[in-house]
Amino acid sequence: MTTTDTTDRQVTRGALPRLETDREVEVRQSGIGLVRAETVTVNQAALGAVLARGDVSVAQGGGRAFLAGGDLRIHQGGGGMFVAGGDAEIHQGGVGTLVALGGARFEQGGALLALTKDVQAGSGSTIGIAIAPRMTVAPGARVVAGIREVLIAAAAAGAVMGLVAGLVRRIGRS
Repeated sequence: MTTTDTTDRQVTRGALPRLETDREVEVRQSGIGLVRAETVTVNQAALGAVLARGDVSVAQGGGRAFLAGGDLRIHQGGGGMFVAGGDAEIHQGGVGTLVALGGARFEQGGALLALTKDVQAGSGSTIGIAIAPRMTVAPGARVVAGIREVLIAAAAAGAVMGLVAGLVRRIGRS
């Protein structure tokens, strides 16, 4: 396993270092622009983007975009957009958008948008929009809008747009 610690390195002109390897990487107490590796473990670090063919694990860190070919685990961290080829688990963390081919489990965490095949929202979790065929919401958890609400809103928006388009056409003929 390769451990990268950039706390002693000086970064010039605001550019963040880039780390690319075919092995397992552990990033600890660092700031890195891009990490591309087989599996990535992030511990107390801020990253621009992570591209991993395998699993990604984040503890007390975060970044803008995480793409994991395998499972994704977040503990006390978060970021902008997370994509997992397997399952995703968020414990005391948050994410803007989560897309997972497997299931997603939240414990005292949250997401603005979760698109997955199964959502399990544990106590203390909040999810803005959950688009999933199966959803389990524990007492103390909250899902603002599920797939049903999204479909209703889309149908209403389509009807309103149709009325506006018809009105504009009618005014244009006058």
